[in-house]
Amino acid sequence: MSQVIKVFTPIKRVPTVIGKAQNGQKLPFGPYTLPQVAAAAALLAISAVCSMSLPVNPAVTFVGGLIVTAVAVFALGLVPYTGVRLTSRVLWVSRLVARRKPVSASGMPVGEDSARHTMFIEESVVVIFPDSRRAFDGVRS
Repeated sequence: MSQVIKVFTPIKRVPTVIGKAQNGQKLPFGPYTLPQVAAAAALLAISAVCSMSLPVNPAVTFVGGLIVTAVAVFALGLVPYTGVRLTSRVLWVSRLVARRKPVSASGMPVGEDSARHTMFIEESVVVIFPDSRRAFDGVRS
């Protein structure tokens, strides 16, 4: 007699992407994730406002803004989507760039107390540990 077995696995977070325009045509270099679309919209708006308000040639300013927008959208496309919030990643990387102190991956702060238990040994130093069998056997040599 056969039995039906159902196995449920936890679903991974899948990014929402925009790959087609409203008329059904594919977007060039797409599909794009929502952070890419949000960054493109924000940077295009900023470059439009800067081209109207800065006392430089508006065409050059807007083309410069388009280049910055394209680079930012491309860079956001390189970020792997693992389910970790993008803001958390940005804050983590910015902390690594801003504070040059050592960071522990375990969440335990690296400081004076943790330095007590660690030791840096150069490549040229040979560490010889006593033979543990002789120490516990009570045998004298």
